[in-house]
Amino acid sequence: MANEGLASTYANAVFEEALAQWLIPLRTVAASLKPDLVAKLDDPALTFSKKQELLKPCLPANTLKPVENFLFLLASKNNVALLNDIIVILDRFAQHENWGTTAKVTSAIALIDSEKTAIETKMRAQFGKDLAFEFVVDPAILGGVLVRVGDKVIDGSVAGKLAALQEKLK
Repeated sequence: MANEGLASTYANAVFEEALAQWLIPLRTVAASLKPDLVAKLDDPALTFSKKQELLKPCLPANTLKPVENFLFLLASKNNVALLNDIIVILDRFAQHENWGTTAKVTSAIALIDSEKTAIETKMRAQFGKDLAFEFVVDPAILGGVLVRVGDKVIDGSVAGKLAALQEKLK
């Protein structure tokens, strides 16, 4: 493309404006939701119409219909409690960080910085430089590490190796 840089500038401006039209009302709603209201909105026993009735007063005046529908969808699926996490991820998108690709690295014990750096270097070489990392400790894996990037799993855990050995012995 001859004008790819200019096209990218325009596309970025449109993306940021569209994202702002979602983030502002979502943040407003999230700030107004008290824990007891979230519990009601996520209660499967409550009817959808009652959930809409409870949620509508939380919506800013000029909320776009798709944003309103999204919030109603969360309520209908009993997932309003996810709203703050959704906002965090959208913020990451807005900052052009990794565009949602995260490597979840699970280890039996906390990793030291040099181990984290080595894993990050290897994973970025395989999955791209914009990869973000989440490090989790789970003693159940016994040792080693388990890495999940999207739908890919790299199982270097002791528990995983024992499970594989058990399968071979069957």
